[in-house]
Amino acid sequence: MFAAAQSWLKQRKMAKAEQALDPELASKPPVFLAPPFTPDLVAAIRLISTQLTLEPNEKSRLLWQKEQNAASWGEYEALAPALQSLDKPKRVLEIGPGMGRSAVFFTKKFGWQESEFHLFDGNGNSTKYKYKRGPRFEDSFCGNLKLLSTLLDYNGLKNYKIIDAQERALAKVDGPYDLIYSFYAIGFHWSLEHFIDDISRLMNDKSLGAFIVHGDFQSFSRLKNFNCRILPLKAAKKRTTLRLGMLLMSKAALPEVGRPL
Repeated sequence: MFAAAQSWLKQRKMAKAEQALDPELASKPPVFLAPPFTPDLVAAIRLISTQLTLEPNEKSRLLWQKEQNAASWGEYEALAPALQSLDKPKRVLEIGPGMGRSAVFFTKKFGWQESEFHLFDGNGNSTKYKYKRGPRFEDSFCGNLKLLSTLLDYNGLKNYKIIDAQERALAKVDGPYDLIYSFYAIGFHWSLEHFIDDISRLMNDKSLGAFIVHGDFQSFSRLKNFNCRILPLKAAKKRTTLRLGMLLMSKAALPEVGRPL
């Protein structure tokens, strides 16, 4: 009876998690594909997506795939008006790629198969952060680089390189990049202000930065060197209390999208 009750509770949690997704975003076709769920993959996802109750079965795989694509559709729709008016990037850096959904999504939707993606993350079992714009930690990793590579390969990505953050600090990464982005990492959990010097070093006069930020995001002194705009961002969850935005920053003029910061 106890096992049956546990099973019912897990199924109920999964049903509620799916119902919490924004119906418009969740109904869009999947671009990022989740492979068959193994215990190792589920354990790695749990470290990143702590709010989901997942098991190594098909129902969990489909739920996670839907959630990952809903988030990616929201980010794509926020950025598309700006990115489609610019040249395709030759070099792209993602900081905190998770399991690679954004790199896969942008490659397929924007046609960036020739762009070189560098994914910056580290292996680890825990992440140190405050809920909102916390301080910088140099030993805060919850990635799984082997599984990240497995999921990128599963989705057909060819032109990518994983940078192990435990072996090479962000300050030692070789730039410049045409596009640098970080979703639900720098700008969201960790204040962009603590990383701006490293990011600035990796940008040239035409580079673009994109970061998910909280709705009450405020500028700071070193950001004054950039042109900045805030794009509206639709969250994957329909009932979230979060107010989110997509910060665009560049030393060059930006497309007239969103609102100025």
